[in-house]
Amino acid sequence: MGRKYNLWSFILCLLLLVLSLQSVYASYNRTWQVAPPVLTLWLLTVIAFVTGIIGLKDKSSRPARWRSWLTVLIAFPLSVIFLLGVAVNTFAREPIETVQSPDSKITIDFYTLNGGAATSISVEGIVNGPLWFKKRIYYEEPMHKVDVEWDNNHIIIINNHTLDLDKGETFLD
Repeated sequence: MGRKYNLWSFILCLLLLVLSLQSVYASYNRTWQVAPPVLTLWLLTVIAFVTGIIGLKDKSSRPARWRSWLTVLIAFPLSVIFLLGVAVNTFAREPIETVQSPDSKITIDFYTLNGGAATSISVEGIVNGPLWFKKRIYYEEPMHKVDVEWDNNHIIIINNHTLDLDKGETFLD
């Protein structure tokens, strides 16, 4: 039984590592983020960590022991990072407005981000894709409000910045 925990926790841990790296890549390069919500990722890393500890009982071979230790050593820091992400999404991000395109095919959520006393308040706009996919299309700092107007089904004007969503345009200040 420990052998199955060992292998599946390692595979889950690697999958979570790949999803977290894709999420970082997507945020820096303004592409679609395919990782599920951060709370889901945190719960999966906790499961990988616990099953990795259970998998430590498997002493059948040296690779099995290495796999268990790697799982525990990767899953624990990932769970801490995702827990911080849950805290940021819960406490630092406040929803302002949700808008839909005139044909109701595109939904954009706007949030204010408050990093505390050392940072200014900023506004972020995120397009909701299929499933849990998301893409940040608008970020302006310092800003605390958002004025949104749709020009047509795919062109939006946000705080006097025009974005053509069909062309994949974004605004990050």
